[in-house]
Amino acid sequence: MMTSTTVTPSLPQPKRKARVFRSRTQWKSLVEKFNGSGLTKSAFCKHHGVTTSCFYRWQKILAEESAPDNFIDITEPVARTPATQPVTEAHSHWQVELELGAGVILRVRTP
Repeated sequence: MMTSTTVTPSLPQPKRKARVFRSRTQWKSLVEKFNGSGLTKSAFCKHHGVTTSCFYRWQKILAEESAPDNFIDITEPVARTPATQPVTEAHSHWQVELELGAGVILRVRTP
């Protein structure tokens, strides 16, 4: 009695691309090229051989580095400037008033 065995040919494995290491300067250059390219991120990444996940990560890193420091030191006295509208007696002790929307107002008093 003869048994037959089926041999499945192995499928060719796709070749992996060699990993490319880029410096911070190279990533910055790529992000700047993207900003002026008019391409979508996926099209740009495909054209330059970059994974979109790495591109997103480096775009975020570089954006955080170049973001302005929004900290304002208010420990020094704030100079008083004339108000554009007359200040009522009840509110004359407020130095700074910020309307944040949704009915929220932040007031900072003079010491």
